[in-house]
Amino acid sequence: MRAKPQSPLPRNPVPAWSPPTTTTDPMLEKDAAGGDFPANLVLQLMPLKTFPAAIRGVIQSELNYSVILQWVVTMDPEPVLSWTFSGVPCGMGEKLFIRRLSCEQLGTYMCIATNSKKQLVSEPVTISLPKPIMQPTEAEPMEPDPTLSLSGGSAIGLLAAGILGAGALIAGMCFIIIQSLRTDRQRIGICS
Repeated sequence: MRAKPQSPLPRNPVPAWSPPTTTTDPMLEKDAAGGDFPANLVLQLMPLKTFPAAIRGVIQSELNYSVILQWVVTMDPEPVLSWTFSGVPCGMGEKLFIRRLSCEQLGTYMCIATNSKKQLVSEPVTISLPKPIMQPTEAEPMEPDPTLSLSGGSAIGLLAAGILGAGALIAGMCFIIIQSLRTDRQRIGICS
């Protein structure tokens, strides 16, 4: 009996995008330290607006560049937005500006919206350095060419320029000598 050919794609593919979800799963209601989230916390993973753009929850940025994180959430009454960096509070408000990104600021950021009725949590975004495209290689010293030579038209042009330059120099010196002799004769003629 022949085996059935297997499809390269899974039977139940995971969608590339899914809408924000709300959960009350007790397994997900643990914070980074392992403690329980407050009872009024709703884990609604809403995406953040970021600059530069986040791809699959990761922002790749060079050091000393700026990064902007923004979370727009609508709640009634108006929420207070607080930002966390690796579980530690790091800012307040709708936007978090990171000016001149440093190594200490690389990590995961989240925003928590809190009002008197409930709390919402944004999707986490991780800021990291870009991955190098290729590995650096050792620099190899270049050997200088032991002979410098000219040939063809460039050699003839250089030779002609040298001869013309020498001729102009000699002509200039002769002109100065002749002029100085003339002025000397004129001075002698005036004095006598």
